[in-house]
Formats: sequence, C-alpha cells, structure tokens
Amino acid sequence: MDRARAVVLLCALLLGPSGGAQAHKVQYPKTDALDISAQRITVHIEYLVASAEESGLLYRLFDRDHSGVLSAAERLALREHLSRLAAAFLVVTLDGKALPLARTGAELGTPGRGDLLAVSLTLLAPVELTTGPHTLRLLDRHKDRLLAVPVRVSTAGVQLTTRLPPLPLLTADQPLTLELVK
Repeated sequence: MDRARAVVLLCALLLGPSGGAQAHKVQYPKTDALDISAQRITVHIEYLVASAEESGLLYRLFDRDHSGVLSAAERLALREHLSRLAAAFLVVTLDGKALPLARTGAELGTPGRGDLLAVSLTLLAPVELTTGPHTLRLLDRHKDRLLAVPVRVSTAGVQLTTRLPPLPLLTADQPLTLELVK
C-alpha cells in the first residue's frame, strides 16, 4: 500500500463513524517528519486534501478528457500540483542559512472518484555538520493559516538538546527551533 493511501486510511480511522459533511474533515491534513543526521536533513510531508468536495473538484479539474479516470499524464499533473501545495511554505535553516531542499520522491495516493486526494513528498538537503552545537529551524504551515502541522523529529548521529513536546505543532507564527550537537 502506498504511503499516501495509508495516510487516507489513517485519517479515516481517526475520524470514526461520524455522519454528514463532517466525516471528511481532518484535524491535521498536513504532517511533517524531520529526519536529522550529520550528513543530511530530510523532510517527509504527508499532505491530504482536507475535504471530499475539494478532492472531487481537483479530480474533475485534472481529468482533462472527462473520462472519469485519470490518465498517467493527468495523475502526474495532479501529483505536481499537490506537491507544490504541500511544500509551498516549507523553509529549513541550519545555523541561520536556508537549506536548498531537493525533492527526492513524490507519490500520489491512488485517487478514484470520491476518494480524498493525498500526496507523500520527500525533500532532502545534504549537510556536513561540524562538531559542536547547531541550530536547525523548521518553518512550515498549511495553506489554511488556522491549521497546525504536527512534526515528528528523529535523529541519527546527532544529539537533540531541545526538549520537545509530545506532539510539536507548526503554525504560521510558530516555527520549530531545535538545538543539536554533533
């Protein structure tokens, strides 16, 4: 099962058996995972279109031949559109310098009529952390400024000295600042 499809299923489980339009509302339609090592910073983004109405509209817009099924080219165009939305507000800095994040993967959930659309995106920046303290800052938000973005942080070969809450949340006004030591 692809990652984007897994996100859709997870969100459906979290929503529970509620009825009406609320059944398609998702508390966190965008989540980030930050993996930090001495050689690279990787950001994984799971982006879910938050409503069935918006998903349906996008599906119809990208179904250019109106066949009811997305062709490979239409799926690629939709994946690129959702990838741009997912990474639109992402900025990662290391010791005050913005890191150039390169996309290493993007996977569109298997969309069908009536499904919520989702994309999994992986971005990577190579780094060479020197021995000593460093400050890493992650700025990201959802296109809806009112929605928070939860972040999972993992490290390998570096020690995180910042104490994190159980579920760090990013907002337009609240980036995540991490102190770490190699």
